Amino acid sequence: MDIQSENALCNAFKLIETCNISEASKLLEAALPLDLDDSNIIFSIKCCSFWIDTLNSISGLSSFEQGETLLNQWKQFVYITRREKEKNEKTVYSFRKGIFSLALECYSKAADEKDSRLKSEILRKTGLCYKKLGSYEIALKLLKDANCTLPGQAAVVAEVADCYALCGETKNAKMLFREAFYIDAKKIDFSFLDSPMIKALIAKVEELGYTGEILQEWVAVYGVILDVFTVKRILRAQEVIHLRQEIFARESEMKDPGSNKDAIKPRLLNLYFWLIDYYLSSKEKSSKLSEIMLKMKILDPKIHDLYRYGNL
Repeated sequence: MDIQSENALCNAFKLIETCNISEASKLLEAALPLDLDDSNIIFSIKCCSFWIDTLNSISGLSSFEQGETLLNQWKQFVYITRREKEKNEKTVYSFRKGIFSLALECYSKAADEKDSRLKSEILRKTGLCYKKLGSYEIALKLLKDANCTLPGQAAVVAEVADCYALCGETKNAKMLFREAFYIDAKKIDFSFLDSPMIKALIAKVEELGYTGEILQEWVAVYGVILDVFTVKRILRAQEVIHLRQEIFARESEMKDPGSNKDAIKPRLLNLYFWLIDYYLSSKEKSSKLSEIMLKMKILDPKIHDLYRYGNL
């Protein structure tokens, strides 16, 4: 890369970071003839084109809808650039700073609705933007506010856990990740989880061949098996009743020939883990513990052995 191309690229990055993407594109287009084989410039022009189309499409939307579109498009952007990300890290970083700064502005303008679900979602997305911009402590406060506004949302609890991990508070992170996957693994959006702890776990489970919602359920299982979700809490009496009810429901589904057993199995295994923890903490009869362990062995002998010899 010659000095003119390098200067053009540096100036373009500054424009992208303030979301002046059209201007950045013009600068890069003008610099391209100076070095037609420059992969960085070519990649950056392609990225600009993607985001110019997105920014043009959101002009008539409400502030909240604009923010939602930007975040959804970011997931698409990450997917289509995943193979070139490492060699174009500075380009992707510049777009992340620009797009999440703009999304943050959009969510900040969104109406402070009385509806608790929408208010929680605005707080969550605002916190997510701060997290992506590296302001982890601000993000954590907003995400905790989102959880207080509407408690028990798996996506929010997972984001709080992710922030704790990024802040170095590993114990809280492990406990809340485990909690989030217990609430509803399918509701957790892996696209916006950034902490090395959870990303490494997800990558290991992906290597086993799992994808989609089934991947999300199996991450819950291997989080226990691989000693990631090691911080536990004692269930309240009402929660134990609900847990037993869900186990009964999932066991009934497994017997249904038309059910999606591939998705039900990991969920049921995770429920067994929680009930076993309860039995161990409450000193209930060993016969109940043995019964659950036998059920696990019948459901998945491999997981049973990994769990038994690694956890009991």
